[in-house]
Amino acid sequence: MWKTYANILGHHAADILGRVTDGGFFHTHLDEAPREQSIRELAARIDFGGHLDEGRNKVDGYLVCGVGRLNEIRPLLADIAVHMRLDPAILETETGPQDILSEFLNIVIGLTGADWAEHGFEMDFSPPQILRGQTLPTPQPDDHSFHVVVSAMTGLQVDIVVAFNERPR
Repeated sequence: MWKTYANILGHHAADILGRVTDGGFFHTHLDEAPREQSIRELAARIDFGGHLDEGRNKVDGYLVCGVGRLNEIRPLLADIAVHMRLDPAILETETGPQDILSEFLNIVIGLTGADWAEHGFEMDFSPPQILRGQTLPTPQPDDHSFHVVVSAMTGLQVDIVVAFNERPR
């Protein structure tokens, strides 16, 4: 079940990137989330919470999307900005890359949340919180966590760590 939810997230991220970038077709690869995280120049975190099985089980979790170096994701951010009809010069502002990454994640999590609901997981999510120059959170032992790699043949790549924690109500 958790792998299905992680795959849904990856599918929507790949689909959106394929639509809005010049990177061509994006595919996903799913691994267990790494237990040790490296420092990220640019990342965003979204927390979510909800329930499974008509409210019998509570689920909390988060997803973090980011890159080690901002220059690695700059072409993707530029394509997303153009698709959103923003001036690509926004990337040169202090908060521009963060704003574009946040908007991308808002689209992805909106589609993902609707799809998760169709698969029995009703949830609410927080706005993206920007993480810069810090280590990403390490999934806890009780978490069902995954590393979703979304990449294109051109070498463009986005890493997403998603963690779910289920407990009875």
